[in-house]
Amino acid sequence: MLAYTDSKENQTTLVLIHGYCETKNLWNDFIKIITPYFRVICIDLPGCGESPNITQATIELSDFADQIHQTLQSIGVQKYCMVGHSLGGYVTLAYAKKYTSYLNGIGLFHSTAFEDDEAKKEVRIKAAEFVREHGARAFVAPMIANLFDETNREQHRGIINRIIKEAEKEDVESIAKTSLAMRAREDSSELISALNIPVLFIVGKKDVAVPLTKSIEQCHLPKDAHVYFFENVGHMGMFEETTKCQQVILNFLTYCSNR
Repeated sequence: MLAYTDSKENQTTLVLIHGYCETKNLWNDFIKIITPYFRVICIDLPGCGESPNITQATIELSDFADQIHQTLQSIGVQKYCMVGHSLGGYVTLAYAKKYTSYLNGIGLFHSTAFEDDEAKKEVRIKAAEFVREHGARAFVAPMIANLFDETNREQHRGIINRIIKEAEKEDVESIAKTSLAMRAREDSSELISALNIPVLFIVGKKDVAVPLTKSIEQCHLPKDAHVYFFENVGHMGMFEETTKCQQVILNFLTYCSNR
C-alpha cells in the first residue's frame, strides 16, 4: 500500500497526486485551504516520500494507478475527484482509463494527455542513465529549479531547496524507472475526449516542461473542460500562484460535487 495523508473531514473527496521527484508534501498548503470544505487525500507515488521503492525490473503508469486504487479502496472512499501535477497528471489519466466509475472529475495540473514526442522520449532515457550514474542530488537539483519560471526562482528559493532536499532522498532506481515509465506511456487524447466527467486544466504560460502550445491543443478535447491559464507561471503554479490555484481547485470541486 502507498503512503498517504487523509484529512478525514467532509464527504466530497479530492485525491491529490504529486509529480516527478516530488512527494505528497507538495500539497501541504492546499490541504489547509481545501479541508474546511472537502476531504483531501494526498498520496506518495511508488518510490517517493514514505511509499515503498520500486523493486520490479520495469514499471508502467498503469501499475501506479493500480497501487493508488488499492490504497484508496483500503481507506474506503468510493467516489472522488483526482488532480495530478505533471507526472501525477499522467498517472491520473492512467487511473481514469481503468477506474473511470470511481471518478467525479479529473485535473491535469501542468500536465498533458499527449504522449512524449521522440525528442522527449530520448530525454527520458538520458535522465534514467544520468541519475543512475551521478545520483539523485546531481539530477534533481537543476531540474527542480528549472520548473519555476526564471522570474520566480529567487523568491521561491526556500521552497526549491526544500523540494530538492526531499527529492535527493529518493531511491535512484525508482527515479530512473519512473522516467522510463513516463517515456512508455500511451497517448490519452482519445480518453479525455470520451470521458463523461469534467476535466480541469491548469496551465502556466511559461511552462517549459509542458509547453503552452501543447496545452492549448488539448484543452478543447473534453466534453466538459475547465481551463485556466496563468501568466508568469512555469511548471509549479501551486507555489508561483498559490492562492489562485487553490481557488481554481475549490471551484472545480464545487462544480463536480453539484453535478
